[in-house]
Amino acid sequence: MKRHPALVSLSRQHHDGLALGVFIERGLRDGADLAVAESLRGQVLDAWELELRGHFEVEERILFPAVREAIPVPETIDILIGEHVEIRTAIESLETAQGEALVDELLAWRQRLVRHIRTEERVLFEAVQASLSEEEMVSLGERIDKELPAVCVRLGSASV
Repeated sequence: MKRHPALVSLSRQHHDGLALGVFIERGLRDGADLAVAESLRGQVLDAWELELRGHFEVEERILFPAVREAIPVPETIDILIGEHVEIRTAIESLETAQGEALVDELLAWRQRLVRHIRTEERVLFEAVQASLSEEEMVSLGERIDKELPAVCVRLGSASV
């Protein structure tokens, strides 16, 4: 289904997150060396600070409360908030991981992020678009766009 304009800015950032996931997967394919893993860690932490942290905050402050009672399965919001907690916690682990543990942490973080984004896109956003009126969608989109960090994260090369 085509994404409603009210959710496009969040979807674009989801695309950035999925691209980061692909970048991590490709960078660590076939037993990457630790220098590549260190570079990827830096890029993940940069993406977290520049875009993802603020993205989560906007979802938790604006999107989730606005749609919780409107969607058919409001428990979806609780699941997504729990995934935000897991992803935040994994960022803390990424900051301190060393050696092979860093590779494992990067791959685990990537998996959590990709799964989370797909759930938001395929389940939550579809439910929101089907449940809210056009007027509610426009109002929601205005609130999201006003608060959402608008940063384009440029991924560097995984080979160092």
